[in-house]
Parts: sequence; structure tokens; C-alpha cells
Amino acid sequence: MTIRLRLAAGYALLFILALAVLELALYAVLDAALNDEVDKALADRARQIERAAIVRGGEENLTSARFFTDVFALSPSSPSEELTAPGIHVRVLSLEGRPIAVSSNIAAQFPMNAERIEQAASGQRNQYTTSVDGRPVRIMYVPLRLGGNVRAVAEMGESLYPTRRTLARVETLLLAFGSVALVGGLLSGWILTRQALRPVNDLTTRVARIAETGEFTERVPEPAAQDEVGQLAATFNDLLDRLHLLVDRQRTLVADTSHELRNPLMVVRGNLELLAHELPLEVRREATRDAIEEVDRMTVLIQDLLFLADADANAAIERHEVALESVVAGLVEDAHKVATREDGTRLIVLEANDPIIVHGDGERLRQLIWNLVENAIRYTPAGGTVTIALHRRGPVAELTVSDTGIGIAPEHLPLLFERFYRVDTGRSRALGGTGLGLSIVRQIAESHGGQVRVRSTPGEGSTFTVALPVAE
Repeated sequence: MTIRLRLAAGYALLFILALAVLELALYAVLDAALNDEVDKALADRARQIERAAIVRGGEENLTSARFFTDVFALSPSSPSEELTAPGIHVRVLSLEGRPIAVSSNIAAQFPMNAERIEQAASGQRNQYTTSVDGRPVRIMYVPLRLGGNVRAVAEMGESLYPTRRTLARVETLLLAFGSVALVGGLLSGWILTRQALRPVNDLTTRVARIAETGEFTERVPEPAAQDEVGQLAATFNDLLDRLHLLVDRQRTLVADTSHELRNPLMVVRGNLELLAHELPLEVRREATRDAIEEVDRMTVLIQDLLFLADADANAAIERHEVALESVVAGLVEDAHKVATREDGTRLIVLEANDPIIVHGDGERLRQLIWNLVENAIRYTPAGGTVTIALHRRGPVAELTVSDTGIGIAPEHLPLLFERFYRVDTGRSRALGGTGLGLSIVRQIAESHGGQVRVRSTPGEGSTFTVALPVAE
């Protein structure tokens, strides 16, 4: 069952329930009002009989003749007419339940309820509904008082046939109205649901076409009204933006990875071909050494790519307390060991190392700091200085790695942390970089709730700053 049909059915069901409750309440109110009117008429007639008996007959003179001549307004003589026409029928009973006077044939057929007669003889009026010749009749027992004492009981009844006929007509009208309203409710519910879901259908069609064609640069139209459909369209567009970015990154990753692996594989293949020939031992050793270096380089590249793939899935970061100053101190010792190269030595300076605890992954934080330090050593000429400093700035740990190297031109700074981006492609490959080090730095920093910034002046050097939240 479609959503449209379910909504229409639900709307119709609620409409039917509301209409049924309304009609039942209306029927019950009307029934109670008509019965109250009958009871009121019976009570009024009882008071008339009581006043007439007192005025015309005195306190003790309750005879059948008197009631017929002075009190009763006789109903039609035909029993069928008496039960279908409105009118009150009266039977006067003694306190023992013996009939004294009867106003009509129907009144003579009223059932005698000894319990109710006794209750009225004690001075309590009561009423109930019964049936006479298959017709509903409302019966009321009223005590007749003469001189302050109950002398007789008036049993009065009025046919409820006119009332029931009126209620039957009302019931027919309510059913007819309910049927028409039900059909109208179903149609209006279907139309309203169709109109309400039309933007969703259009949105579904557009998204399906985008998914089929793969044109993730296309966007779904967002309605002017900021309702649920508008929010859904905006969410789809945000999703398409992210999907487009991921697809672009995937394409770039595949292209760059292929490009990065091509040269090492060519070097390995060339060296293996050299080993197949009868060459001097020294040449064969050099070819083997070159092949091993290229395999190591590809291994590092693949490990970096795997980390970035895990980091994209937020699966590569563990969480525990890390003493950041200890990590920095250990890396400074390692930096001293690699600062001396064939062309000379770089000076490694630990300017500050405040005690700081952060909540994160110790191995990944070590990788972050080492990538910055190694990058600074790589691009700083012999005789230059690499300065490392760890400061606590309130709730933030600030790590800076500065160098006096070649610097970076301003146009390269916005793209510096993109994967495989190199300022100088040939120079970076010659120095052994994969183009992923700074991407890993940014990924680790952001995974720890921090950020990384860079400022640089060509010919003077660069400063990388990492800000991380301090553990409470």
C-alpha cells in the first residue's frame, strides 16, 4: 500500500470516527431532550389533575364520575390512534392499586407495577418506559395529595411513537449525511494527500534521475516554503554536495595513486630486468638497493592511504589520555638523529614544552607531530633551524613547528593540506615525500577536535600551528 493510499485511508478513518462520535452525541442529546419534554408534560398534567381534584371536589370526594366530568380531557377512543397520536392517558389508582378512573382505552392497558405504585403512594414520583401493544409508552406515577396527604396515585402515560418516529427520521438523515460526508471525506482526503505528496514525487523522480545518470553536480529544486518538503530537498542537496565531493576525492585518489605508483613500479621493473643480465656484482647490488627503496616508498604510500581511508570512516582514532609533552620530548630526540644529512646539519630547538593532557590517540598524535617535524627538516637547508614549542593557552594545547627553510608561496597555502598536493612536484619526489603527510596532519587534528594552520614567507621559512582541546 502506497503512502498516499495509507494517508487517505487514515484521514477517512479519522473522519468517520469523528463523524460517528458527533452523530451519536447529537442523537443522544436529542433523545434525552425529547424524553425530558415527555416527562415534563406528564408532570404538568399530574399537577393539573391534582389542582382540579382539590378545587372541585374537596379533600375526600375522589369518585370515578368526578374525574370523567371535571378532570379528564378524554383522548380519542380508537386504541390505534391513541398510541400513534400525541396525548396523555391517565389512570387514577387508590393507594392499594385499585383503579378509580381511566381516561382512555390505552390507559386501561397500562401495566400495574406494584413497587412503583407503592413508591408513589409514599410520596415519591417515579417514571419508566414500557411497551403497550408493541408501542413504546412513557409511564409516570405521581402521588395525588388532598389536604396535605396522599389520597391516590395518578398513573399517566404518553406514547413515545411520535418521539421515536422523529428520532428515526433524524437517524435516517444522519446516516444519509454521514454517507455523503464519508464519500466526500474520502475524495477530499485523496485529493489533499495527492497534492501534499506531489512535491515528494517530483523530488523522488529528480533524485532517481540523478542516481541513474550519475550527474551529482545537478541539484533538486528547493521550494520557497520552508516546510518539511523544503527541508527534505535541502537535505538531499547537502547529501549530493557531500556525494559529489566524495566522488571527486575518489577519482582524484585513484588518479593520484596510479600516478604515484607508476614511477616506483617502473623503477622496480627496470632493476629486475637488470638483474636478469650478467652484470657486475656492484651494479646488481645497486639495482637491488634501488628496488628495495622503491618498494619501501610504495609501502609507506599504501599505509598512508589506508590510514586516510580509515580516518574518513572515523575508525582509526582511539581515545585515551595522552601526556602530550612526553610525545614531544621523545620526537625531539628522534629529530636530532635525522637532522644531520649528507649536505649538513639542521639545528633542532625545543623552545617550550608545557605539561598538557589531551584525550586522543597517542600513536596518531605522534604521527602528526613527526610529519610536521620531518617536513620541516626536509625543506630546511643545512645550517637552518627547526623550532618546536608546546604551549597551553587556557583550554587549548598549541603546538608550533617552525623552520627557516625555503618557504611556501601564498597561492599554494589554500591547497597545502589536500592529498597528493605538492608545491614543487619534482623536488618533493626527489626528497622522498608521498604528498600525503600534511593531509594526515589535518585529518588527525580534526579527528581530535582540533585544527591546523600555516603561515609562510618564501625564502624565510614556515610555521605550522596545531590547536587541540585539553582534556578536563
